[in-house]
Amino acid sequence: MVDTAKPVTGPWVISIVPVGCPDDLAGVPDGYIRAWEEHVGPVEPAGGDREDWIEMCARLYWGVRNLGDDAIVRVHGRWRGDDTSLAGLPHLGHVLAHCQTPDQVADSSLAARYRLNPVVRGLMHRPSETCSIEPPDVRAAFARLVDRGVSSFLVKYAAREKALPNLPLDGTDPDMLADRVAGWLAENWESMRAEGVPDALLVQKRVRMEYEYRMFMVGDEPACGAGNIGVLTPVDNEARFDPKMQRTRADMDRSTVERRPDLAERYREAAVRFGRALAGDGYGAYVLDLCLIDGEVSIVELNGMMNAGLFALDMDALTRAMRARPGQFVPVSLGGLLADRDACPVPV
Repeated sequence: MVDTAKPVTGPWVISIVPVGCPDDLAGVPDGYIRAWEEHVGPVEPAGGDREDWIEMCARLYWGVRNLGDDAIVRVHGRWRGDDTSLAGLPHLGHVLAHCQTPDQVADSSLAARYRLNPVVRGLMHRPSETCSIEPPDVRAAFARLVDRGVSSFLVKYAAREKALPNLPLDGTDPDMLADRVAGWLAENWESMRAEGVPDALLVQKRVRMEYEYRMFMVGDEPACGAGNIGVLTPVDNEARFDPKMQRTRADMDRSTVERRPDLAERYREAAVRFGRALAGDGYGAYVLDLCLIDGEVSIVELNGMMNAGLFALDMDALTRAMRARPGQFVPVSLGGLLADRDACPVPV
């Protein structure tokens, strides 16, 4: 990990994945199109995912605009420079699951380890336990929650971020519940990474989450935010803390989108408080997903920022905040990973 207390010198690296252009280009700003044509290639309908492409364009356009005239645009698969030379520089762009480059093998943030933090767990406002993938340990975690009156569960594989979908379960028999988890893990080779990891699973009470919202936290405070609505992108942004939300998440359904500026302000105020509470935990820059649980602002989860979906985000506000704190955006490099394996948020 880079010490964010020390100044980071050198240009920003804007890493772009050359995803296919969508067939529907309606409403895409001219600036996005010009930036793509200049740095990536022709903007022509190619059947690509509209939301993914617009988010990639947003990173490119606003990165070039706000992260300095000396910013390096690295288009994966097309850049002919030395990737190793980019290690130690601040980055905007995805950490790739495949074809990783030596300068960028893991997110700079350790926020995905939120499950270990009792402060975060308290602000989740639902009972939870961590455990290994070993059946006796899993059974014991369920037993503790059942003793607290829990009968509906959500199991999150936490050994590697977003590697497996969450597992919903119901019941009050810890043996049966542990067997279901064992079967789920046996279907996935990914679980081999979790062997020997004492907190590989987060077992929590399944609750009704409403109005999910993502805050982008830079310098322990919210830089901007937007509702977790997959059909919306930065071209739909209307405020630093965008007011559009869905009571029940339905990523591709515009018909259920509501404007809730009152709730956006509640979330902003909560993010300020939560950011201060977590300021000493060394998470760096991260995304803080919030929701309402029984009317109370609650944490859904924390994750690194580099691969986070943007939704209807104010990219101008985000990239300006990034430029002010470049030390929080230096990804783990191959050299850094080998030098300090314990600091890496994903297994080697």
